[in-house]
Amino acid sequence: MIRINTLNRCGKTLTLELMGYINKTEFDILYDCLQSQVEEGVTEVRIVANEVRSLNPLLGRDALRLGQLGLTLRFQQLAPSIQRSLEIWGLEAWVDDE
Repeated sequence: MIRINTLNRCGKTLTLELMGYINKTEFDILYDCLQSQVEEGVTEVRIVANEVRSLNPLLGRDALRLGQLGLTLRFQQLAPSIQRSLEIWGLEAWVDDE
């Protein structure tokens, strides 16, 4: 189960916090959430993911759909295993180590 908390919205930038395990169903929830934010004019999303403990390794193709939304995505405070998954999928640009 995933939980999405909105931490802050400043102009066209939204900061979210993710908690839980992300599998196909939870990913679809995240995708729908981000898609609705695009419709509201958001162009950048920062995702604090220090509470995400696991990411289904089969989600690589689905993760690429996020890039098709036209958002600038930045994942922060990732567990090393999740950071490696994003890098394997070619999404290392989404990792924000700050």
